[in-house]
Amino acid sequence: LFSNLHLKPGMKILELGAGNGALWSQNIAKVPVGLTGVLSDISEGMVNDAKENLEHVANMRYACFDVEDIPYDDATFDVVIANHVLFYIKDLPTALSEIYRVLKPEGVFYASSYGHKHMHEITDLVKEFDTRITLSNINLYDIFGLENGEQLLSRFFARVELLRHEDALEVTNRDDLSNYILSCHGNQGEYISKKYDEF
Repeated sequence: LFSNLHLKPGMKILELGAGNGALWSQNIAKVPVGLTGVLSDISEGMVNDAKENLEHVANMRYACFDVEDIPYDDATFDVVIANHVLFYIKDLPTALSEIYRVLKPEGVFYASSYGHKHMHEITDLVKEFDTRITLSNINLYDIFGLENGEQLLSRFFARVELLRHEDALEVTNRDDLSNYILSCHGNQGEYISKKYDEF
């Protein structure tokens, strides 16, 4: 995501759901001088982690709030960022309305997500083992993803552009893969735990 951000000195940015500040700590050399920002999260623990991880970064402030009620005036920010966040929001229309409100008229909103093919190899693997396995009760990409993101955003923003980021991850350790699968929020533990070696 960071490589697609068009950041300039003097801009004021807001990141929603910033977590531990990884987007900035991993790209600190690319942050323009004079950029000011607010990194926010609904979790106070995450906000504290971001403060600690970015304590050496000037001009960053930190705030804990819900995206559905952003505590800033209208037209405050040049850029708002939601990096893999929108699919966790309960009332997405309210959140998008708030994001639109706090953006300056020429501001830009960057949102990232994934689509229905995201890590499909893992789903295929578990389904091959047992067709009853469901790794998640909710498909987050159905809430906000590549397939419906443009439609959802176009209700609030006049211009919406999709930028695809092709990526891959090769996992060579079977235990790492199995542990990830067992950590998912579905019913897989019921079918895999007792037959772990077989799986």
